[in-house]
Amino acid sequence: MSDTLSVGIVGTGGIAQSHIHAIEANDNIRLVAVMDVDASRVKSVAHKHDARAYTSLDAFLEDSEVEGVHVCTPHNQHADIAVAAAEAGKHVLVEKPMALTLPDCDRMIGASEQAGKILMVGQVMRHYPINLMVRQMIAEGAIGQVGHLTRRRYSYFNTLAPGSNYPGWYMDPRIAGNCVLYGFGSHEYDILHWQLNSPVIRVYSQGTASTELYQGDKDSYTTVMNHANGAVSVLSQSVVCHTGAHDQYIIGSKGSMVLTGQTLVMNGKEVPIEGSSGDGMKNQIGEFAACCLEGKEPDANGRSVRHTMAVIEAAKQSAERNEPVQVSEFE
Repeated sequence: MSDTLSVGIVGTGGIAQSHIHAIEANDNIRLVAVMDVDASRVKSVAHKHDARAYTSLDAFLEDSEVEGVHVCTPHNQHADIAVAAAEAGKHVLVEKPMALTLPDCDRMIGASEQAGKILMVGQVMRHYPINLMVRQMIAEGAIGQVGHLTRRRYSYFNTLAPGSNYPGWYMDPRIAGNCVLYGFGSHEYDILHWQLNSPVIRVYSQGTASTELYQGDKDSYTTVMNHANGAVSVLSQSVVCHTGAHDQYIIGSKGSMVLTGQTLVMNGKEVPIEGSSGDGMKNQIGEFAACCLEGKEPDANGRSVRHTMAVIEAAKQSAERNEPVQVSEFE
């Protein structure tokens, strides 16, 4: 068995560049092919990284040297490409969000399991050293039994503004899904149940369209979640807030923790953290390669992240129905 996984990337945009840099920073994985419908761009990327260039997905998937596929395309393409890759006998690392519908998530899981191949979702925040430390400390009972978590993520996200480094499709819900829930929420809803190692069982959510920036779609949500272990988490998000914030408070029976940026404080004292969020993508890509080579299940596997997508669907439905909903309705 080889000690290096040969992979190809579908899509050559900004997130694909992050994947490429992380591949080059790991010893157990190498890039051999890239695919994009933009012929000029894919040839340029392929030449720069000494890889083969494809403009046809079918031809790309027929490349026998490609053992794993990184799906780095617009959100509404994730499911079809991931399924095609699995059916072609490839391992799959798909960027978040896993998909825009739960039936699509199920198709992806089914195709990978049928093929006996790895399906991993790019929940890169699970690989941030600060989040790994929080999860470990909660599991070890550092602040006792956790009862309450509050997490905020506020920003002003306008990809159509002059100078934006993001493609305009992020603003189109037909392609990207709701930006708060799928663009950023796929990270935020995921990290809460993951930190607690306890699934969400009940959701009550409220959303508003504070501006017209997102074509009348909701641009801010606050969601209260009940976890199986009895904890309550609150997630508040907005993509139209002119003053940004990204922080979290975790309250336990013996103390509390506060996360702000790269800083973790427990009971008033800063906790040393080795590494930074900049290590997340490298660590994620390294885990994907190791799991494919060794036949291990990744942490952010399809079934684990499907729960995150079910929670997001529950939050969306709760806001539309104006009532609490059980996550079991979507699982």
